[in-house]
Amino acid sequence: YVLFDSVLSSGINAEYGDACWALSYLTDGADEQIQMVIDSGVTPHLVRHLAQADVRVLTPAVRAVGNIVTGSASQTQTALDSGALSYFSALLQHHKETIKKEAVWTVSNVTAGTKDQIQAVIDHQLIPLVVTALDTADFNTQKEAAWSVSNMTANGTPEQISYLIRLGAVPAMCKLLSVRDPQIVQVLLDGINNMLEMCKQDTDHLCTIIEDCGGLDKIEDLQKHQNKQIYKLAFDIIDKYFSTEECIENEENAEQFNFQVNSTVAPEGGFNF
Repeated sequence: YVLFDSVLSSGINAEYGDACWALSYLTDGADEQIQMVIDSGVTPHLVRHLAQADVRVLTPAVRAVGNIVTGSASQTQTALDSGALSYFSALLQHHKETIKKEAVWTVSNVTAGTKDQIQAVIDHQLIPLVVTALDTADFNTQKEAAWSVSNMTANGTPEQISYLIRLGAVPAMCKLLSVRDPQIVQVLLDGINNMLEMCKQDTDHLCTIIEDCGGLDKIEDLQKHQNKQIYKLAFDIIDKYFSTEECIENEENAEQFNFQVNSTVAPEGGFNF
């Protein structure tokens, strides 16, 4: 690890890529392996290479940092404390789709962490870029974005989830409910269900958003899906939130809520509804 530290801080660009690839292999394993890399003190030097213009260095650097944040919450925090998130606005808009995919995948592992780590992603204004990727990127990148938003709905506070809704995540999620990838469909359904469960004070208008973007029709269709978990979850969502009586109540109450789709950054302390 002393060698890696020396190479990554040496200024010899030809050796950066090899060193980053080696670190990506070493961190691609159990938490114990990740911790060995962290304990070496190399993480800050690795993170600085997220600014590399040379994709031969940038690709393994993103992968290595992404591997670190697959570890425990404290290991993820080490990467965040090294300033990793400050590079991801550029990475999530990178012209090379494989870099963008790796960046979204990395964010998905951070949103699988603590509420404070999710807030750090919000504070770095990365969620609007993730929602854009969910809506418009190549399918492989969209899949990683689906995990990013679903993890956020599973681990975030109601205020953080409401912020996600404000950014227009729900129509983007619903649009992908018709894809032929059962795992992603279930991830998205889980995310929608989490939103409905967590934002109880906003459930009525959230139901309206789902219906207006065509999501309700897709969820109804998923009640006939061959995957048992998908059709059961779809049935439960319809039964709990879109039954006849529930729909009437939603229409009566929807006007008192007003989610405006925008890219405003959440204020300190989150949004209050």
